[in-house]
Amino acid sequence: MNQEKLFIENIIEQFRVRRNELEIPQTELDDIIGCATGLVAKWETGNRKPTAFNLYCWAEALKCKITVEAINDNMRN
Repeated sequence: MNQEKLFIENIIEQFRVRRNELEIPQTELDDIIGCATGLVAKWETGNRKPTAFNLYCWAEALKCKITVEAINDNMRN
């Protein structure tokens, strides 16, 4: 599996868990984000890939944020 696919799947799984914690149905989240009905379901099942802006809006709708974190300073080469 390529890195992009793993990256997207990891974020989507975290968003799915967060959505369930907040007890927000997928269709309600579609409305909160302002996207087409059924789009969150398609993202969560892997039938569609969200854009970077979609990920930002999704995170905001779930009252969370996407962050960048250094993993190891010795990896610069």
